[in-house]
Amino acid sequence: MKKEDKNTLRLFQCDFNRSIEENFARMLTENETVRLFFINEDQAFTDGRVIVVDPAYGELFADKSALTRAEDYLQIEHHFSSDRWLALRLIARGQNIHESLHILYSDFPPPAIADERSSTKAREKTLALIDNVIEDAFIEAAGCSIYDNLELFLQFERITALFSNTPVEGTVSRAFGNGNNKTAEPLPINEYLNCMITFLLYPMVEEQEPSAAIAEYVERTKQLFLDGSACGEPKARHGYAQQIFDIIEPIIPENEADIDTESFKRMLQGMRTHSGEEQTINTSPKEGRAATVNRRLFTDLDMGPLPKRDFKGQAGAAVLDYKEDRKKALKVVLAQPATVTWNGTQYDCANIHKDIKIIETKPVPNLNHRLAYKNIYDKYRININSYNSRFSQLLRARILVREEKKLFGGGITSTRLADVKKRYWYRSAGDHGIPDIAIMLLIDGSGSMQGERRESAIISSLILHEVLKKQGITHAIVEHRAINDKPTVHHNILVDFMAADEEKFNILALQADNGTREGLSLYWAERYINSKTSNDVKLIIVLSDGEPAHSLEGEGFYMPPVSVKDTANAAAKIIKRGTGIIAVALDNDSQRDCYNALKVVYPSVVACTDLKRLTGQLLSIISKTLL
Repeated sequence: MKKEDKNTLRLFQCDFNRSIEENFARMLTENETVRLFFINEDQAFTDGRVIVVDPAYGELFADKSALTRAEDYLQIEHHFSSDRWLALRLIARGQNIHESLHILYSDFPPPAIADERSSTKAREKTLALIDNVIEDAFIEAAGCSIYDNLELFLQFERITALFSNTPVEGTVSRAFGNGNNKTAEPLPINEYLNCMITFLLYPMVEEQEPSAAIAEYVERTKQLFLDGSACGEPKARHGYAQQIFDIIEPIIPENEADIDTESFKRMLQGMRTHSGEEQTINTSPKEGRAATVNRRLFTDLDMGPLPKRDFKGQAGAAVLDYKEDRKKALKVVLAQPATVTWNGTQYDCANIHKDIKIIETKPVPNLNHRLAYKNIYDKYRININSYNSRFSQLLRARILVREEKKLFGGGITSTRLADVKKRYWYRSAGDHGIPDIAIMLLIDGSGSMQGERRESAIISSLILHEVLKKQGITHAIVEHRAINDKPTVHHNILVDFMAADEEKFNILALQADNGTREGLSLYWAERYINSKTSNDVKLIIVLSDGEPAHSLEGEGFYMPPVSVKDTANAAAKIIKRGTGIIAVALDNDSQRDCYNALKVVYPSVVACTDLKRLTGQLLSIISKTLL
């Protein structure tokens, strides 16, 4: 594989694209527990719960000739042969659809494993291969019979595999060959299986006359393959495989190694779904759904030709979607943490902060937190919906709107005193809408927040973000901490004002370590909220579990009572300048030690002695501020 192709593949196999395919698989299988992963092992498979796909299968995405010929066969424009990324998306989606259809319609574990006919490895492999061919043909028939818009992907998957193994025009009759030894006569079992796979899955390939060694077996089993691959009951399909096995039993070898696995793997694009070797932990047996098909992927039920479908519109729409997804994926994959360093001297703070550095960081969202975020969201979905309903009622407060050019009212607009019609009065009227407010949740990231408080802060921040986002209220969530024995304060902007959706995953990265230098952090928060927003009302909600403390020798020493006094002065100055501050004290019990400590620092403090009520208290603070 060329260097640029390796780089494209590396960028493509990111969690952003993996998540897109996983969500699609969950939608198609109607199963929220399905997982999907990318590998580089030249095959795709599923165990009924986990799907594994290889977008780089056979390096097809870089095989311009095979891709071009596949596009010509499907009569679509050459989008995918000219763009490696688009080819990877189409190949991954095709494999994903194929394995998802297996989850819907195939039995797991594969029935060949427990069949009494599988008394040797060679016999088990033969029966599993027959099952494989029949199941693949059936699920592809179901895909194009039952579902809209799956046929393009399924056909593309088959056609590219065919042309990749047929490098010269006009040689499709020998598409896949007979294994690695092309000069030797194939064993009857290999010739037979090659013949039947081509017959059922690649009907566009010119059929060759079978040799005398297998002609009788081909003739006796063709109809069984056709009937089995159109049978809607999974167990009945295996019954057809058993009948075929019994007929060809005389040509099944004793030695498993005599069965040309590599050749069949290219034809079937992997066989592990039907081998039973890929069962993940806690995977339970699963029966496939029954279904009725009315056609096959390339032919009618009698293997007659079908009119070519027009895939141009669907392919063009897919290209537009894939290009948009690529922009988003690369934005995430190539993103670097945005870091800005400030000095204490840049703020009108106390001299004690003059040598302190503030490191302001916007982390790169970790998409590996997507599933954990979703789990928390799902767990608290009812709470979120309830808060949204209640909060939306509270937020529909009346907002004063100034109406000009009135003949009477509550005040005079001096600039309109020359109006000959004497319309220089104005009056205030009520209106309904989203309050003009910007909110920053400033979370104590010190070591004392470990454990239950950190978990509660994460859950509350997640719920708060979802509710405020739904209500269209400008907000940010920031974690702050001071590094002990170093003149450094860190501000991690977990969710920024006007945040991209992926930023919400940063909430799960909230940590608890070292101390806090709250006075300086308040000055930073005031400047940040003013520089990033233009809302009339600005509110900082400080989430803390105690007095600020930053262990540092020399003039930068920041411990009570000095830290308490400095933070109180900072809060008073900031509030006077127009930015509101409310502190939430996280107490262990009803004694309210933290509450009493913070009352000395902040004019407005809310006690939280039950962490389960934290989210409700945060939303209550916001609603009261608005009304």
